[in-house]
Amino acid sequence: MQKHANLLFLFRQLLGRELAARYRTTTLGVLWLVLQPVLMLCVYTLVFSGVFNARWAGAESTGDFALMLFAGLVPFTLLSEVLVTAPGIIAGQPNFVKKVVFPLPILSMVKVAAAMTTAGVGLLILLVAQTWQSGLPSAWALTAPLILLEMTPMLLAIAWSLSALGVYLRDIGQFVGILSSVLLFLSPIFFPAKAMPAAVAGVIHFNPLVTPIEQLRAVTVQNSPPDLIALLPHFTLSVVFALVSYALFRRLSRGFSDVL
Repeated sequence: MQKHANLLFLFRQLLGRELAARYRTTTLGVLWLVLQPVLMLCVYTLVFSGVFNARWAGAESTGDFALMLFAGLVPFTLLSEVLVTAPGIIAGQPNFVKKVVFPLPILSMVKVAAAMTTAGVGLLILLVAQTWQSGLPSAWALTAPLILLEMTPMLLAIAWSLSALGVYLRDIGQFVGILSSVLLFLSPIFFPAKAMPAAVAGVIHFNPLVTPIEQLRAVTVQNSPPDLIALLPHFTLSVVFALVSYALFRRLSRGFSDVL
């Protein structure tokens, strides 16, 4: 019991340090938690609905398009943040590796929790914007945080596997940046999943972002219930992936100190 309490205390300390370090040297500080997603929403809306004149079926105005777009960006940004930073989680903390009793897997958990905090702010902005644009969302919007939490095993799997591999293969840090850009345009962010061309429709079955994006959009902007038939297999596979990734992390961690 005491061990779990110590781990929880350590987790809170590391999470607080992680969040504080992001904005410690900036003038606006934690205001960037709100400004970043708002600016991102404005830029993407301007480019795709203003410059490229993109339209969304059922969206009657630029504001409706912006809501559809932002509902897709929230899960993508959550996964992208973990994906891009994961290779450096262990490689960037050699002091923790040298401490034999330090629980290294908790570093990935902290990274995921920090990304989830940012995503939570983005979700709040989405709901406020939806209320301003079209009135209060339906009661199904209360399940929106659960859609993000459903991504937790998948995010932990990404963090554990890439953080371990990143110690040995430093090129992974470059690769995941490219992968994040590819996922941005192969995910149903700027269009619904059913609108994907037949030539790349098979990507839907392998893209881990499709289900969270579609379900978050459904329970918020579209005022629909979540599709449990879609969520359950996604969650189950994510848990399996997380268990395999944790086992890989534990195995590769034996050589961290020799490399670092």
